[in-house]
Amino acid sequence: MNRYTLTLLAVITIILFSCSKDDTMSSDDSLKMSNLATTIDPNDLVGEWKLSAMNADTLVDLNQDGKGDKNLLNESSCFNDMKVIFNQDRTFSTTNARLDFNGGTSNAEFVCVKNRIDFGTWDVEGMDLILNINIDGTIYTDRKALNYNTTTFSFDVSKAESNVYVSDPGDTSASKIRILALEYSRI
Repeated sequence: MNRYTLTLLAVITIILFSCSKDDTMSSDDSLKMSNLATTIDPNDLVGEWKLSAMNADTLVDLNQDGKGDKNLLNESSCFNDMKVIFNQDRTFSTTNARLDFNGGTSNAEFVCVKNRIDFGTWDVEGMDLILNINIDGTIYTDRKALNYNTTTFSFDVSKAESNVYVSDPGDTSASKIRILALEYSRI
């Protein structure tokens, strides 16, 4: 994958993705999300937001302790520094991280690639976040739906999109993930 594609996918994945939820989710499933408003005032997003949950649709055992967990934050410290800052002037910055299983000595091990920072501009229309991402001097625009309340916002990431977080060779505990639900909490 070329550098533009990887960078664009990382930024979009970190900031906000939208996709359909798995039909098999139960009402108490940690992937359940709800829109508490029909529109988002852009001023409501201004501020700093830290990743507070990264829930998979299946148990994952990244730390190889024999116990799986759906929340990847409980399985690895790799994502602990992920955050996004939405500025009043409609600029943003993100601190990103991803897993790379190709960096370990076996497919069961991974290397954390973190603390890459990306920048751009943003706005909101209805429940959609519009991102203008500057990658190597070229501006790329993307529109993503999000779930929002006053203290959190969240979005789903599909298997294809999660490949930005996990360079999975196909036979790891993360291979079964089809949907990730990322939640950010206001700092």
